[in-house]
Amino acid sequence: MSDALYGSGSVSDLQLGLLAIGAVVVISVLAYNKWQEAKFRRKAEASLKSHHDDVLMGAAQDRAVAPGRRVEHAQSVRRGERIEPTFDGPAAGMVPAVHAAPEEPLLTDSIDFIVTMEAAEDIDGEALAEAAAAPLAGCSKPVRLEGFDESGAKWESLRPDGRYTLMRAGLQLVDRRGLATDSDLATFGAGVQQACAATGALATVPDRGEAMAHATELDDFCGQVDILIAMHVVAAATPFPGTKIRALAEANGLALEDDGRFRRRDAEGRVLYELAGMDATLFHADTMRATSFSGLTLELDVPRTPDPARTFEQFRDLARKLAQALEGNIVDENRATVSAAAFDRILAQIQAVQRAMAERSIPPGTPLALRLFS
Repeated sequence: MSDALYGSGSVSDLQLGLLAIGAVVVISVLAYNKWQEAKFRRKAEASLKSHHDDVLMGAAQDRAVAPGRRVEHAQSVRRGERIEPTFDGPAAGMVPAVHAAPEEPLLTDSIDFIVTMEAAEDIDGEALAEAAAAPLAGCSKPVRLEGFDESGAKWESLRPDGRYTLMRAGLQLVDRRGLATDSDLATFGAGVQQACAATGALATVPDRGEAMAHATELDDFCGQVDILIAMHVVAAATPFPGTKIRALAEANGLALEDDGRFRRRDAEGRVLYELAGMDATLFHADTMRATSFSGLTLELDVPRTPDPARTFEQFRDLARKLAQALEGNIVDENRATVSAAAFDRILAQIQAVQRAMAERSIPPGTPLALRLFS
């Protein structure tokens, strides 16, 4: 596909391009849009008090999949809304291993509603964090507090032992649960002002209308590029022995984690792709020796994966290795074989997403993308 698809930077051009590619993928890949799912479910809960199936992309028509597994994984990074100097803790269920920490994501106007705070005299970071805790406890989106380090001439996450005259608070405008509302912004702005009043600082709250317009446009864009690639390796005759699955996974750089999934991570600890049993079946180290599996599922979360086009090539090669070693077949959720041509079309779709995100200065797998697609 030509890079000219995104030459204008138009959201509508991007959408048409992705839909055109998705139409020819047919049923070779299960790739669905978590943002549209979240919107659909919120509407359903409001009107029917019930949940609907996931909304899929990359197919001629919507198809239902078992709900729950991807919802839990996609939202595992941020669930509780707390007020702390920073909210970027480790994901739950990680194996006890040391990973290099990625560059700390700072607040940015591209995805945050930022309120600047100034004081005539130094304010303790701990005092501001404590003053902000109660007023901002009701915010529905992640909140970050930062202070300006004058000695280093840079912004940093608010340190309890730091002293600042210039600070800022940010409410994330969009995540996988949808976009912030005008009420969210009003509550956040008032909460920051209350914290400032308690600490002797002055808050400057930006225009909410402009922020909401930007949030709506950003949410639409994210809805077009938030794609999960999933495919299955199924047994042709004999179920796969658990011991052989584990040996193959570990030989190809995946490690079994506490939540029952194998994952391959890069040097910074970012997930590249995952392996689980079909139908959400989890792996357990103490029972794999005596367990067999009728099928496996490989997943790649495109916007959260660094260099997803190149990573997909590794993902594809692993699927083929598993199928060959286990004497299985690579299929979609309808048990249709995934052909070499289908793999190529999926790669083209991922490349289009990767270009579009790079043009927005949100490359896949970067700290900013991990915040946005959480």
